[in-house]
Amino acid sequence: MASYPSSNLVRPGSHDHEYSADILVIGGSVAGCWAALSARTAGASVILAEKGVVGEAGVVAKASGSACYTRPGETAYNDKLIHSRHAAACGLDDLAYIEKVYEESYRIGLQLKALGFQSAYGLPTLDGSPPSLLAFQGPYALLFLREQLLQAGVQILDHSPALELLGHEGAVAGAAGYNTEDGQSWSVRAGAVILATGGNAFLSGAMGTEGTTGDGHLMAAEAGATFSGLEFSGHYGISPQGSPTTKGFWYSSATFYDGNGRELPANGWESVADVGRAIIETGGAYASMNRGNPHLKAFAKTVSSIYEHFRTIGVDPFTERFPLELRYEGLIRAAGGLTTDERSTTSVPGLYAAGDVTERTHLCGAAMSGAGPAIAWCLVSAKWAAQAAVAAAQPAPAPQQALHGLGGIGLRPRGAASNAPSAAIRQGVQAEILPIEKNVFRNLGGIRASLDKLETLWDQASAGLAPNADQSPRHARETAAMLAGARWIYRSASERRETRGMHRLQELPHADPAQQDRIIITGLDDIRLQRIPVTQAAPSTQAA
Repeated sequence: MASYPSSNLVRPGSHDHEYSADILVIGGSVAGCWAALSARTAGASVILAEKGVVGEAGVVAKASGSACYTRPGETAYNDKLIHSRHAAACGLDDLAYIEKVYEESYRIGLQLKALGFQSAYGLPTLDGSPPSLLAFQGPYALLFLREQLLQAGVQILDHSPALELLGHEGAVAGAAGYNTEDGQSWSVRAGAVILATGGNAFLSGAMGTEGTTGDGHLMAAEAGATFSGLEFSGHYGISPQGSPTTKGFWYSSATFYDGNGRELPANGWESVADVGRAIIETGGAYASMNRGNPHLKAFAKTVSSIYEHFRTIGVDPFTERFPLELRYEGLIRAAGGLTTDERSTTSVPGLYAAGDVTERTHLCGAAMSGAGPAIAWCLVSAKWAAQAAVAAAQPAPAPQQALHGLGGIGLRPRGAASNAPSAAIRQGVQAEILPIEKNVFRNLGGIRASLDKLETLWDQASAGLAPNADQSPRHARETAAMLAGARWIYRSASERRETRGMHRLQELPHADPAQQDRIIITGLDDIRLQRIPVTQAAPSTQAA
């Protein structure tokens, strides 16, 4: 069994392994790798801690994908790209900011090319266009980044989930966790910390999301960070039944049907509500990729996460109908997360954030943030976070200086430890957040009922959830993070009395122009909310 210190005092000898660095990056997928490499390139000493294995972790490693970027001199193409999700954003995006992000992602593409990164050249593209500068074939791309990190001198801690941030004189000054292979604890003293832990899919089974349980959100909240956009979280990936893949690019070439064989009115990733309604009301939903052009067919066959499923079940998706299901993608494909400013700085001194752990409404509004915009944001926010962290980082605290672990629920309960079973709490959270009848089609009574159940679970977990012989520190903290995330989602949803983007409220099915604003949320036991008007300025880190 893994052993983790019960005391929150961090001093010499308190952990099995003790490290120090200018910058600590937590999370080893695209955003974490690029943040670590960018910080190291800027001259900082860097440690990268990942709960799995750097090079294999995260959604992109399993599912692949291409980042959006503008092309110099191609005004028409760039304008179309920048506006591609503007209508779905429901008035909450910032077109100037989107342009800034995509211009930066182009520059990062050139940086990667100079390092020797080979985008998916030679493979078919979706529409026959020139190959992307930033096409990430998952396993190759992440292993390439791992090799670059090692060559640059970044210290990698694999199998090393961070369990808590460390505080010193009002600022974040490191983190601590343990190694899941040998059970030994570790601590890192750092001048600054960059969170790149991803969002929270609540262990829905969507491809590549098994490690994305909102850990970074919980740790940041314990340090006093703020969040925004969490109500825009009713997004589910459309999956072939029995397959974990939620790749949505090809559904724009599909015809959807309900369980009675009646054609649905639309297709594409924006049809989640239509598919969900068909499943609930007619017992099922189906698709056929019968509108696909030759480029789509050639491209889809190169995406093993899609096509292997059909080979296995013996179905031709371009001529036959296949059953669908919806898999919750939560705060991975949604817009909500940690609030950051234009430098990827959070509201907590010493803490920076990149990728899906952050709030992305300036990029996608109330709409789905996945695919090209998401990968671009992972790279760009990682670069900005690294630049800001290196510029502002204080020297790592000396070993003799006492630090304090900020972790609470799931690590250091208020009452008698081990009285709250992690598995039962986890199942209780999933029962409120995963069903489509509760989270695709929200209603005020259902939100209140879910909140009541989640508050009961929170009281139980706060009093007794902790590592023990039956539940590892990682398992207990992941459960706590899922519970915290579900409470934030529904508290934000209860505040927004309208339908906007991925927040669908059955009693109020239309957008209210007076609510074109942002809901800022903070706190754990005592959750506080504040509404601030939308501006066209860069993202805000205003505290609630």
